[in-house]
Amino acid sequence: MNGISILIVDDEALIRDGLTALLEKEECVSKILHAWDMSSLEQQLKNSIDVVLLDIRLKGNSGLDMIPVIRKNETSPKIITITGLEGVELMLNLLKLGVDGIVFKLDGYQDIWDAINKVVEGDNYYPERVLRIIQDNASNWDEAPPVTLNFTEKELLVGVAQGLTNKQIAVALKMSPSTIETYRIRLIKKLQVGNTASLMAYAYRNGLL
Repeated sequence: MNGISILIVDDEALIRDGLTALLEKEECVSKILHAWDMSSLEQQLKNSIDVVLLDIRLKGNSGLDMIPVIRKNETSPKIITITGLEGVELMLNLLKLGVDGIVFKLDGYQDIWDAINKVVEGDNYYPERVLRIIQDNASNWDEAPPVTLNFTEKELLVGVAQGLTNKQIAVALKMSPSTIETYRIRLIKKLQVGNTASLMAYAYRNGLL
């Protein structure tokens, strides 16, 4: 295994620099690039890249939004997502998007390096708890609710999290309170939760807030 080129996608410079310092010690790593948003990602994808280390919770575009962009790249780099989130819905959506590996931030650098070694050899890297999620949800795989939202849905969630009323959210989004209520009901149905409290729990569990 020689000359691995790695793109680190994270909006925290400290994380990017820390990972870079560790990866530079690996003899078979030849190049390390950085991106922090959609624009810098698209720019870096013009380079030859073997592995993308992708944080999921980013400012602006979610890592989930970036996976299809990476997949369309003609060099087809392997994608390892690195996340501090453990929502079942998030894991299912990552798997359905076809990521090659999933690493949890609390598991440390060795897991990241193990994942890189696995995926460049053509294998996948899924921790035991991810494998359990696959097993537990095999019968309803296609029913997993999405974890990507449009602008209005995201702003509605933020407003609800801040304790704003429908009227206050409506003013902020320049809509009528009845329209906001319609969005709230649709969002509850879309994410397959029972009420607004469950909606908030879902949002925090999957990094939407």
